[in-house]
Formats: sequence, structure tokens, C-alpha cells
Amino acid sequence: KHGRLAMLAAVAWPLQEKLNPLLAARFHMPNLVAETGGLSPSVLNGGLEQGIIPSAVVTFAVLVSLVEAQGLRIKKAQGEAWMPGDYTTARIAERGSPQFFSLQEGEIWNSRIAMLAVLAYVVQEVA
Repeated sequence: KHGRLAMLAAVAWPLQEKLNPLLAARFHMPNLVAETGGLSPSVLNGGLEQGIIPSAVVTFAVLVSLVEAQGLRIKKAQGEAWMPGDYTTARIAERGSPQFFSLQEGEIWNSRIAMLAVLAYVVQEVA
């Protein structure tokens, strides 16, 4: 789960720095990255206390909790056959096949790279 969140964060962090000013101007909304000097709002720059961000963080936490609850229900229903990260969604490869394990391994590597990318974003902000 943390790897998938890291992949989302690795994309969202720079994307919001680029798109927020454009979308804020287009829809006549406040530019949240302007208050942090063009940086993505984070704990490091005090940006998480701005406007709608606290309620968005709470909403995101609730949604993640719902996904986690669904995962626990699936784990209980499948018993020993359960695999971590398997939410019984549409599959590209048949479960247990070599292609399935290859895709799992690729997801793990992409998750690790995303975690390093998020760490790099944090280091750049602190420096």
C-alpha cells in the first residue's frame, strides 16, 4: 500500500506545482502554491494549513481507510488464498502465472523508485 501511495505522490507532487496556478486562474480559485513560494504544500513549508487542504487530507484519509477495510474483508473471505495487494479488480495476467509475478515485481520496483523520488522532493525543499 505504501508503495502505491508513493507512486501517486511522486506524480502528484510536481504535477500540482505546475497545474495548480493554471487551474486556479482558470476556475477563479485561490492559488495554493503561491503562498508557499511555488512549492507543493507540505508539512515542511507550512502549506498543509492553507484553505481547503486540511479537509482534503481528512477526506483522503477516510477514503484510504475504506480501501483498507475492503482489503481486510477480502483477506478474511479468501483465507489462505489471499495475496497482499489483491483487491480482486480486473487483472492483466492470471493469478499465479509467470506474467502475474513479473507484474508484481515491476510494481515493487516502481514503488521503490517512487519512494526515492518523494524523498528527493523533500530533500530539495529542505535545502
